[in-house]
Amino acid sequence: MGEESSQLEREILAERVELGQNLNELQSRVQQLTDWRVQFQKRPGVLLAAALGGGFLVAALTGRKGKAKRE
Repeated sequence: MGEESSQLEREILAERVELGQNLNELQSRVQQLTDWRVQFQKRPGVLLAAALGGGFLVAALTGRKGKAKRE
């Protein structure tokens, strides 16, 4: 019985270590995916196009409607 419990404890410890490693790897991947600098290095064109589109959208939403009157 003592031998079985020791084996079970070793297996649980091994699983904990593996889960910890997987969690660290997942955290690293999430950091890379959400870091705009990394994404800009990988895909500068896509981010520049998104920034340009966002600028046009903001300008359209906040711009004046109609012609400005000059007096």
